[in-house]
Amino acid sequence: MSEGYAGGRGPLLRLWGVPVHVPASGVVGVALIAVLWAPNFVLSGAPASQQYALAVIFAVLLYLSILLHEAAHAFAARAFGYPVTKIVLWVLGGFTQYERARPAPGKEAAIAAAGPLTTLAVAGLAYLALAATGDSLDVRAVVVLEALAWGNAFMGLYNLLPGLPLDGGAVLRSAVWALTGSENRGAVVAGWAGRGLAVLMIVTPFALAFARDVRPSLGLVVVAAIFAAFLWTGASDALRRARVNRHIPGLSARRLARRAVNVDADLPLAEAIRRMTAAGARSIVVVDRDGRPIGVGEDAAIAAVPPARQPWLAVSAVARTLHPTAVLPASLTGYDLVEAVTAHPATEYLVVDDEAEQAAVAGSRQVVGVLTTADVENELRTGPHDE
Repeated sequence: MSEGYAGGRGPLLRLWGVPVHVPASGVVGVALIAVLWAPNFVLSGAPASQQYALAVIFAVLLYLSILLHEAAHAFAARAFGYPVTKIVLWVLGGFTQYERARPAPGKEAAIAAAGPLTTLAVAGLAYLALAATGDSLDVRAVVVLEALAWGNAFMGLYNLLPGLPLDGGAVLRSAVWALTGSENRGAVVAGWAGRGLAVLMIVTPFALAFARDVRPSLGLVVVAAIFAAFLWTGASDALRRARVNRHIPGLSARRLARRAVNVDADLPLAEAIRRMTAAGARSIVVVDRDGRPIGVGEDAAIAAVPPARQPWLAVSAVARTLHPTAVLPASLTGYDLVEAVTAHPATEYLVVDDEAEQAAVAGSRQVVGVLTTADVENELRTGPHDE
């Protein structure tokens, strides 16, 4: 998420240099916690205003606990040399974004476990504070500390449940990864476990009501539905990413490159299309007088030109000037290809045969073809297929 505090773009604060963002949904989260927990702060003889004031104090402290949870993730990631991009606190909690440099199952498990273990530690400290102070503490402080202890205990144990997108799911993914050598297989196992937890979450209020022979609590059903939806959505996203990642190793710039025809910049588009069709090609490369590529025909721009205008329009009008970053070696495969395309987004790339000539001045004899982002995305969705 790129939102800042209350819709702003900048971070609310920085923690060890890491920007912490609190979008508007984070403020909604504080309010939601206060409303849900307000019934727990009813004190005999106290006005309703005090009840809600204590609920707000608790909600803010709980969000600070969530910040500590995310800070633990960030600290662990940095300890393993992973660059941490940001921390975001939103309506359903928070997340820490970091770059996975040379990921390993042990590192990933440690980073995932750091958050809920810190949350359980906060719960333990709140309980110890209650035990140490005894009856000397003000009753208002007691109820807030009790709620903080129970709230953090619930969050810590909930996050340790073995299913994605929870931290426990990341630990499960790492365990399967370590056992099988396949991170993708670990993600599939943890993703399905997350879906199973979502089903269990939505069934629980009805099972409890059935066991007690009472009607299900509407509030409990709503809360369970929210958590179940979060789990199901996150688990489904993890499974979709796993399906995509399964196809990444098979990517090849040489294989995916479309055959292209070289044409002069002032050639009419209709003639360029005729030559492309006659050659059995699917792309157009614009070359200078020396035969060096200077542009690539854009599929969307070409398709937008009505047939009646094509004879009167130069092919240069529907070509994108070739930038050095849009020239890729044919030897690129797998994650290296994905990284190259992600680092310099474009709709088309010129694929050349010689890595040493990754420049727009590459000779025409070195051109393998044109790689489109659409073809890469299609293969990631469906896997390799015959032309």
